[in-house]
Amino acid sequence: MSLQEINIKRQAQGLERNLKGVVHLLEEKYGEFQQLCRVFNPKRGYSPTAVKEIKETYKMAAAKFAEARALQQLIRGKYRAYVQLDTQLQRGMDELSLMYRKDYRFFEQNQSASEREQRVPKEKALPPRLLSHLYTVYRESPSLPSLILCFQGDLSSLQKLEERVQLGERDICDAAEGELWFILAGVQHRDASILRDKLIKTLFEGLMDKVKGVVLKITKGDEAREEALRAMRRGLAGIKEGEIKIL
Repeated sequence: MSLQEINIKRQAQGLERNLKGVVHLLEEKYGEFQQLCRVFNPKRGYSPTAVKEIKETYKMAAAKFAEARALQQLIRGKYRAYVQLDTQLQRGMDELSLMYRKDYRFFEQNQSASEREQRVPKEKALPPRLLSHLYTVYRESPSLPSLILCFQGDLSSLQKLEERVQLGERDICDAAEGELWFILAGVQHRDASILRDKLIKTLFEGLMDKVKGVVLKITKGDEAREEALRAMRRGLAGIKEGEIKIL
């Protein structure tokens, strides 16, 4: 073998060592990278430093895999007569690349889901005293008919409306931001249109363009659920000021 061939073979062996070194580095980094990706859970809270580390490690890994593939291509081409690529090393590198991508994808999906949830406006809580009273009433009287009323408007108008409602012993009024809630226990009204007209006439006089409302008729305790009250609030979005909707 000529001196030139010896030098070329040494170059080829050097490239092979570099390739093995790159793969070894990626193997060393993978365990910590996998752990960071798998424990990432935005709902439990997380450190921005961890997110940065995951992204930087994956970026480094992608660059190293590109370097390894370039070395492979060089060895297979110019130096194929001097060095035989280790097929086991090749398989290991391919599997490692897949594992990196799989774990990073898991991290991305969790992060994307968290970002989508943050973009969705959170529904504000219902007045706790109202809920507590509602459950107490129907625990004591499961078949009691009742009306639940929810009004939205400016503070001054809601205060005037509150003054117009006479509460009985088992009734309650509770306020939330921009809202006024009533539970009128023992009240039954079969005709929705008559009930609506009566409420508008009694409660909305002088407030027609400032307040709107929704009323839920309950006939038994099974209907007195928190989700039913949330549905009332959502239903108000489609109602114009001065109107009352009977559910």
